[in-house]
Amino acid sequence: MNELQIPEGVQDDPNAMEMIRVWIGNKDIQVSMLLGMWEEASNFEMDERDAWGELLADLIRHIANGLTQSHDYQKDASEMRIANSLIRHLGYGANTIQGEIQD
Repeated sequence: MNELQIPEGVQDDPNAMEMIRVWIGNKDIQVSMLLGMWEEASNFEMDERDAWGELLADLIRHIANGLTQSHDYQKDASEMRIANSLIRHLGYGANTIQGEIQD
């Protein structure tokens, strides 16, 4: 199994939380998420859905930045291309998602 490294500085933060883990395995995408964390935070006044949208936007920025460094792609163009692809793909495969919340 090939796991990614934990980002530098995270291990020193006692409040750090892993929010999402995504794997490609058994010819499918496998996902584990921490849902409800934002709603349960008493000092956080954002709808959980908006918070996940912000997380995904930040993730797109990180991906575009990494592609700029590794493939010399233009960062802004990569952000827009990834975002447009995300919007296009939201309607595809909507009925194929399976899974349930586990404790």
